[in-house]
Amino acid sequence: MSRAGSGAPGKTTLSAQPSLTARENSAGTKGLGTTKRGIGPTYADKMQRMTAVRVADLTHEERLKAKIGAIITERNKVLKVLYDVPPLDWRGVFEQYRDFGRRMQPFIDDVGHLLIGYAREGKRIVFEGAHAALLDIDHGTYPYVTSSSCSSLGLFPGAGVPPQTVQNYLGIMKAYSTRVGGGPFPTEQANDIGDYIRERGNEYGTTTRRPRRCGWLDVMAVRYSVDLCGITHVALMLLDVLSGLDAVKICTGYKYRGAALDYFRADMDTLAEVEPVYETLPGWRGNISGCRRFEELPKEAQTYVKRVEQLIGAPIKMVSVGPERTATLIR
Repeated sequence: MSRAGSGAPGKTTLSAQPSLTARENSAGTKGLGTTKRGIGPTYADKMQRMTAVRVADLTHEERLKAKIGAIITERNKVLKVLYDVPPLDWRGVFEQYRDFGRRMQPFIDDVGHLLIGYAREGKRIVFEGAHAALLDIDHGTYPYVTSSSCSSLGLFPGAGVPPQTVQNYLGIMKAYSTRVGGGPFPTEQANDIGDYIRERGNEYGTTTRRPRRCGWLDVMAVRYSVDLCGITHVALMLLDVLSGLDAVKICTGYKYRGAALDYFRADMDTLAEVEPVYETLPGWRGNISGCRRFEELPKEAQTYVKRVEQLIGAPIKMVSVGPERTATLIR
């Protein structure tokens, strides 16, 4: 059982993680490169409905017992026939999540109802998303995506509020590009540059510690995300990671089968063939993590930020040069 991170509020589903692990392992090098945390089966259960458990179900223990018993019975058939995995004991699963429900009881409520009420009272509400727009299940680089609507388009069904609730959209981007798992990555640098960015940026999975794939900033992908999510302001992070390079590159376009492709296509077959078109800017030296005003940055770093701002079509209002709160520069 795992919490559906970006689904409708107050919902969770029961997923047999052994089946996920077995499925990914059986796929070998053709797997999606998931974290094997059960996210995909969680959302699959949500859509199947009959195999889903909602947070509200945790508060109805007898119904929860019957539901978990039925789900585990079905799961064990799949585990045995397809993956030859030992069966799960429904009693242990039920007891564990019954106890979770008891602990969570004081915190369970109708989130949409609360938020709409706050909005009517004129209170300020901040929504925070997870993952990147290109991991969106519908508009990302499918199938190398997560299982939720993690772009800003998923905010409204996820939180249970109407679109007019949100007035401003702050997009957060890195000063370079990264990717986790498989799939085409046009600006990937599988070389010393990529290693330099990875080590300086600590680009390893937060929970899995898997090394992230790193490369030059892909403005094509960023501009697509800005347009898709309706971004009104941008925060550019990790600018300090690029310090020390003689030159920095920005992908400003693609060539596809010899012809210019001037917009991003979230299609794996197309992205696998594109050639990035780069614009090269001078790099900068020195440690910029001590800068506290944008004007204190080296001229080359300022030029890089301004050029990125021009290319993505949205104002960059914040620039991060370090992990400290004071290292976020407001423009």
